[in-house]
Amino acid sequence: MKPSKNELVEDWLVRQDFFTGKKKPQLKHVGGFRLEDPAGEVGIEFRLYADNADLSDVIYHVPLTYRDAPLSGAQKYLLGTSEHGILGKRYIYDAEGDPVFTARLQAFAEGKAVAQHHTESFADEPRVILTKDAVGKKLQIIRRPVRSAGTRSGVVGYWENALGQDLTGLVLRTA
Repeated sequence: MKPSKNELVEDWLVRQDFFTGKKKPQLKHVGGFRLEDPAGEVGIEFRLYADNADLSDVIYHVPLTYRDAPLSGAQKYLLGTSEHGILGKRYIYDAEGDPVFTARLQAFAEGKAVAQHHTESFADEPRVILTKDAVGKKLQIIRRPVRSAGTRSGVVGYWENALGQDLTGLVLRTA
């Protein structure tokens, strides 16, 4: 994709109130998962990033949606457009403003959708866990997840640290 997802997120991230870096980020995709749109129209991806421009251990959680046409009324959520080699022009959004994302996230919370691996097609992602007390509840994005062994209510995701070790923490919490 040109520009890449990382490039679009880097430009967008510096304008967000949860960004803690001191300079333009240099993002590395370190984890995440996907949810499938049953209609096959919208790509839904939960992306976890480490910022290589910053020596901190801050992780950013940026769920994205991808569409083949603009989403009416969602201009403020648009990160930009990108050209995909096969699919053509893609409109890339901060998923928080996309109703398909909201519906699929609720379906996931209700056990009607399964987390998919972030890079392998048609592969479930068993490392992403919905805690029992979050079942059926509304979920909110945690933009800066932290490593945690706690059992708070929400969705536990995973990401890799600089040594390639899997870390886990809450990436979505109950509203």
